[in-house]
Amino acid sequence: MKNGKTKYVILGLLTEGPMTGYDIKKIIDIRFSFFWNESYGQLYPVLKTLAEEDLITAEKSSEGRGKVTYAITQKGKKALKEWLEEPVEKEIVRFELLLKMYFAGETNKSVIKQHIQNFKDRHIGQLAVLNMFENELLSMADDHYNHKDVLRVIDFGQKVYRAYIEWCEETLIYLEGREKNEV
Repeated sequence: MKNGKTKYVILGLLTEGPMTGYDIKKIIDIRFSFFWNESYGQLYPVLKTLAEEDLITAEKSSEGRGKVTYAITQKGKKALKEWLEEPVEKEIVRFELLLKMYFAGETNKSVIKQHIQNFKDRHIGQLAVLNMFENELLSMADDHYNHKDVLRVIDFGQKVYRAYIEWCEETLIYLEGREKNEV
């Protein structure tokens, strides 16, 4: 099956319980936003393929619009476990902001400063969301087997966002100083 890691995102989420495609997308957009994304255009074809391969079941509701609820099968759990045991592939990091910073000498400094400020503001907002998730999880009973694992993932995201914010603050100060020296 050639559909990247989307297959495993779906299988992993379905270990938490049956979900609709909409539920899966919503969880990815909220919980995983700092390290993963998927579009509906990616999810639904993979859900169809997973069902065809008997890695998940698809049960259509007789109510309303007949939404489909997916659940993982034993074969799907086995496929997920096999993937979890494989070595992690090299991460691919691409930051358009850093590319623009690299070539910043070719444009007005105010443009780059605005890009950096926007990047900082976006990550301040995302850090706030992760802090909210952390507080919510810490206030809950530890009733799910991966509760502490999820907290570790949140911790990673918080540290990454704090580093982004710190870099932005330092770089904005650097650019201000550079402008003063150029006058």
